[in-house]
Amino acid sequence: MSKKHVIIFSVVILFVISVSYFMFEIGVTNKLEGRIYDTKIKIKEGRYTSDLPVINMVINSSGEKIVNDSVALTVKAKSNYNIIRIEYSTDLKNWKTIKKDINSKDIMTKLVFNDSIYGDVYIRVINEEGYRSYAYKTSVKIDKVLPKIRVYKEDNDVVLKASDNVMLSSIQYSNDKLNWEDEKVNAEAIALRKNDINYKYVRVVDSAGNISSIKNIE
Repeated sequence: MSKKHVIIFSVVILFVISVSYFMFEIGVTNKLEGRIYDTKIKIKEGRYTSDLPVINMVINSSGEKIVNDSVALTVKAKSNYNIIRIEYSTDLKNWKTIKKDINSKDIMTKLVFNDSIYGDVYIRVINEEGYRSYAYKTSVKIDKVLPKIRVYKEDNDVVLKASDNVMLSSIQYSNDKLNWEDEKVNAEAIALRKNDINYKYVRVVDSAGNISSIKNIE
């Protein structure tokens, strides 16, 4: 190696050492460590990350689409130690136990959500050593709230207004309450006047399939 290359190499080494020391002094190293602890997963001395339980798979019966019925999540997980419970969260901060007293190293179990819930759901498992898996994310969108509809007079007009907590998908018209004509919409709320409607009855359907009460618009 030539004298010139030796000098360049020495300068690079000194630069790297200086930058590393500077980063340590200003706390960058500590910030990186803090991010690791933000995962809330700590490994006991003498143990390895392989001791953490692992969620291999979550099958969502709804396909993450919005529904008005129950949603089942089939969770497959394994651990070097017995898995003792499963928890879920909607914000990665507040966790609720949905299954406990499992006591198995390799599990496949079904979790059923029945109540209205809309958005991301995180699943994790905990083993008997107190280790938690990393959170597995899916979406559960259960909407059991019926859309609202009302018909009222405004001056000399009859007005129909409808709304939904999520989204309306269609307006349905009928003259006999048996056969319905479907008109697609995509809105949280709609307003129509009687002059726009050539039917006796009307109702609305939301994106989850919930159907409102029937209103007479004569």
